[in-house]
Parts: sequence; structure tokens; C-alpha cells
Amino acid sequence: MTDHRPIGRVRGLVPPGARRPAPVDLVPGQVWSVGRRDERFLAGRPERAAWHLGVPDARPDLSVNQLELRVGNLAVAVTSSRGSAVTVDGVLRPGPVVLTQGTSYVSPSTSGLHVDFAVEVSAADRFAERADTLAASGTTVALHLDLEAGSTLWKVAHALAWPVTSAVRRPHVAGWSGRDVAERLAQLGWATVTGPRATTVLSQQLHTLADKVAHCRTADGRPADLVFPSWPPWQDEDDEAQTRDQRAERRNRCVAEVLWRARAVDGGVLDAAR
Repeated sequence: MTDHRPIGRVRGLVPPGARRPAPVDLVPGQVWSVGRRDERFLAGRPERAAWHLGVPDARPDLSVNQLELRVGNLAVAVTSSRGSAVTVDGVLRPGPVVLTQGTSYVSPSTSGLHVDFAVEVSAADRFAERADTLAASGTTVALHLDLEAGSTLWKVAHALAWPVTSAVRRPHVAGWSGRDVAERLAQLGWATVTGPRATTVLSQQLHTLADKVAHCRTADGRPADLVFPSWPPWQDEDDEAQTRDQRAERRNRCVAEVLWRARAVDGGVLDAAR
């Protein structure tokens, strides 16, 4: 162990020797295990019991060593047993997941049956400073794409592009399937079509957006497919081994990035919705 000051703390777990959840400071050099509090198992392993954080609502199928928290000088690495993924802020991410400054909510398992716990990291790295490094270079080809403000297609475009925008609010679901976009529309209060035709209508709108991107122009009026070596962008990595759904999700992600580059969607609109 080191004598460094805490870089953060974890909330929502039961510390060693306690019966209820309590905040635990995270100090560089620590290695904590997170999982079910099996007193019989831990009694024979005092060195592990001293560094075990219990999940309050643990079910019998949750491992004692479900997760591992390794505390560094500026971040916390979360690893799952057997190298499986870790759910952070509702998103399944391949482990290990490195948590940096801010508060992250971690699920003890990917089943969603357990209450998330919070990991707060207060430390921050120091980086070199230089003014205007993100100023426009003047060599970037700007894209132009028109969408009628307030239209259904405009709403779908915002829901689709939400994960890549600069909106302060973040979507609950950051995926690229039609179902993911539908959930984001509902989150924004923009569910414009309901009933059995909803999926078909949304699919048609996503295809329309993709067609607009495929035929969009640069800011000076030139067709994009005559300017870029490969257009539309989702054709860059056309993999025949992918399923139809995988190709559709890749197309949707590329469309979202173009919508944001072309300024056809606005992060401020998403922040103000509902």
C-alpha cells in the first residue's frame, strides 16, 4: 500500500466489517474485489476479506469476486470475472474499463438484477496548454444537408445523432439499431408513430436519411461522391461477413456522424427537449 491521498471514493457497497453500505475512499495502489458477501468463504481468507466490498442486494448466483477495482494515481480500472464485459452508465463495455475524473455508475453484473454502485474519481491529469489548437484548419471539406426544422425526419435525425453530438444530456441508449433510435425518440418525448407500423416507418426514415447523406453536397455545391475517394462513408469497410443488421447499424452510425459534421442537427435542441 502507498500513502497517497485518496483519488476518489466508491458509494453503494458494504465495506469490510460493516453491515450497511458506506462510502469508501480509493487510494492509489489498492485492489478491491466486489461481489456477494459470503462470510463463510471470506472467513478462511482474511487477506481477501480486508479488501472486499459487498453488493447489498447480491443474489446467490453473484460471485464473491465478481468485479475487481484497481486504483491508480488518476483513474480506477474495473475488471469483471472471466474477462467479461462491464456495464458502466448503462452501457456494456469490454473490460477492463478505466474510470477517470467524474462519477460513473457501475453494475455489479451484466444481468441488470443488482443496484448500481457509484465510483467517484476526483483526480485529474495535467496536460500541456496551447491556445486555438482546435480552431478550424481551413482545409476541411464542409458538408451541407438540409432538414426541415421540427419535421419527423428532423426529429429522427436528432435521435440518431444524439450520441455523437456535444449535447450536455446523454442518451440512455447509445447504440445504432432502429430499436436504439426508437428508445432515444421516446426519451426525448418525440415518439411520433405508435402501433404495429412504428418499426416500419422508422426504418423508412432511417433509409431516407441515409439516402440524403449518400447524395449530399459539399458547402460549395459539389456532389460529395465526386469529392471523396469513397462515398457514402459506410462503404469504406463493407464486410460481406456482416449480417444485414450489422451493416444497417454501421450505416446508421456513419449517417449520424455526417449529420453532425453537416450541422444538420443541434446539440442545444437535445438539451432543451422535454
